[in-house]
Amino acid sequence: MTPVVRVGTATAPDGALLSWRADGAGPIALIASNGIGVATFFWRKLAQHFAATHTFVTWDYRGHGRSPVPQNPENLTVALCARDLWTVADRAGVGRAVLLGHSMGTQVMLEALRQDPGRPQALIPVLGAAGNVFDSFLGGAALRPVLRLLIELGSGNAALAGRALSAAVRLPGVWEAVKALRIVHPDLCPKEEFEPYFDHLAQLDLRGYFALARDLLSHDASDLLEQIHLPTLVIAGERDLFVPMRRSRELAARIPGAELLVLREGSHAAMVEQPELLALSVEKFLRAHALA
Repeated sequence: MTPVVRVGTATAPDGALLSWRADGAGPIALIASNGIGVATFFWRKLAQHFAATHTFVTWDYRGHGRSPVPQNPENLTVALCARDLWTVADRAGVGRAVLLGHSMGTQVMLEALRQDPGRPQALIPVLGAAGNVFDSFLGGAALRPVLRLLIELGSGNAALAGRALSAAVRLPGVWEAVKALRIVHPDLCPKEEFEPYFDHLAQLDLRGYFALARDLLSHDASDLLEQIHLPTLVIAGERDLFVPMRRSRELAARIPGAELLVLREGSHAAMVEQPELLALSVEKFLRAHALA
């Protein structure tokens, strides 16, 4: 039998519209939050896997994917995305849920836990950290002033930056460069699975993107970690350039009882590089905690 698929929009208290999709109609729901500048395409394999047994909810941040640009995209923050997560959950008819987050989605997931600690049933941070993510790459904390300057320049010229980015991702050889720089695994990452990311960047309104980037310079939910007493599966990529494996190890070490899964050779795009392994590992985790 083909799993039930529901799509819709949720309206936030300030009137912003949020696009969501629910695959399956199982009694236990999984809600997946995206990385910065990303729409729901990286979750498709996982959603297909769990649609037969669970309700798998994917959704887009304001101004991302199918969610329209809000009236004030410059106000977008991690905490606001977390509030939007619960708005989507309510509209999709989901009470308690297993929360998943890819990259920045890990921080969104943690803020959602802070805002409503009784609703999450388990946490699955995927290739993410609790905060201060820019300190982990590109020279670490010493580069933060430069990043802040670039973000402010981009924010003040978002339309121009958007046109430049749209042109850049369409240049010949971009895919080869992404592989050569090891942003993705050169053999494991299918081009057709990554192309939706390029397409999304090409049409993305960067005002919300720069607002989130600004917030990520200082956002940190680490104060929550030792207080978490939920089943937690931390998923790391062995060759993740954006969230190095040590950050995932730190995350797992600070959450009481957390499990750690390291995807060998996995990059920051490991969700589409090793979808079967990821799905089976998540399924095993859920079964072990009576969430399957």
